[in-house]
Amino acid sequence: MSQANIPNLTPTIMLTRDQIIPLLLSSIAIEELGLSHILNAQGEKIQYLVGTLPGITSSATISDLLLLNTSVSDTIKALAAKEMLLGMKLNTILQEDVSRGAPGPAGATGNTGPTGATGLAGAKGNTGPTGLTGVTGPTGTTGATGGTGTTGITGVTGSTGAPGLTGATGITGATGVTGGTGPTGLIGSTGTTGLTGTTGITGVTGATGVTGDTGATGALGATGPTGTCPINCPTGPTGATGVAGATGATGATGATGNTGPTGSTGSTGATGETGAPALATADFASLITPGSAGPSGFLPLTINRLLSGTLITHTPGDFNISLAPSHTYYIAAQVDIDANAPAGGLDVILDLNGIAVLTIFMSNPAGDFITLKGSVIVNTPAGGPSTVRLFSRSDFNENVNISIFALN
Repeated sequence: MSQANIPNLTPTIMLTRDQIIPLLLSSIAIEELGLSHILNAQGEKIQYLVGTLPGITSSATISDLLLLNTSVSDTIKALAAKEMLLGMKLNTILQEDVSRGAPGPAGATGNTGPTGATGLAGAKGNTGPTGLTGVTGPTGTTGATGGTGTTGITGVTGSTGAPGLTGATGITGATGVTGGTGPTGLIGSTGTTGLTGTTGITGVTGATGVTGDTGATGALGATGPTGTCPINCPTGPTGATGVAGATGATGATGATGNTGPTGSTGSTGATGETGAPALATADFASLITPGSAGPSGFLPLTINRLLSGTLITHTPGDFNISLAPSHTYYIAAQVDIDANAPAGGLDVILDLNGIAVLTIFMSNPAGDFITLKGSVIVNTPAGGPSTVRLFSRSDFNENVNISIFALN
């Protein structure tokens, strides 16, 4: 089986990954814009037929309204299917890293700044304090006093005698406690750094050496003798190849030239565009066995069949659906009424934050299986999440379905 071939295109199209992703995102955005125009056209059709456009007076019949309802409903279904395809396409693209743009061209290296001058040598610090004097050693023991001589004969009282001998020196008292160490002197201030010397000039590049002469070409070999034969003579042998001339000497290598200045740094490339936020879609249902249909009131939704993105949240079994603030949503609701419902009027109401935004009403004969369905586009206010609920006055609600698409 042959493979499909891509035709040759002139000129050749060369797109990088960073160029393709923005183009794909732009195509999705343009398709979304087209769908919004289609939705707006459907709304204007309804306004025209019911006579709410300024300057328009409607004379539509019930048949016209029913045909319009079928047309708008079919268009909304097609748009919903298209939105789901765009959502899957966008989610596939966003699996790639789109948070960055294409890198800008590398800028040239900036010039090297001049080297700073060497700082001056710091002043010499103050001399530290002199250490403490060592402890004085103990005084030696005093020698024993000599014995007293015998008393002489009392002579005539003579003149006053000389002073007596000095008594022995008393024991030296204990050395006093050493005083505390004095405070350490202040550290001298650090001298300023000396200026760095200037860089010397780079030497001039030496001239390139002369190329050596090419060696002489060797002489050609002698031509072989021509053979002698009349027809289909064999070719004579090829002469021997001449000797190759000697290669000339290589010239001396010149000195390396000065390094050129470094170029200035180039400007930073522009930041790539931020990727579009992921589309949020959701589909909820409550499947009830026929014959045991649910009572009237707010209808709980027991199954989350589809829930993508972060703009729509719901807990299975609850009747409250939470929508993120400041967004536009398309909501489609459908409720099946069991055939056991008595004849009369049936209605289903969809409310946003307690205010009815969609009412679906139908008269039914007894014993008929009835489906109530409708859709609406709502804008959630800023400030906090909004709540969507579905209310039915019937006691015979069998199947409940709600689909929600975030349009922006």
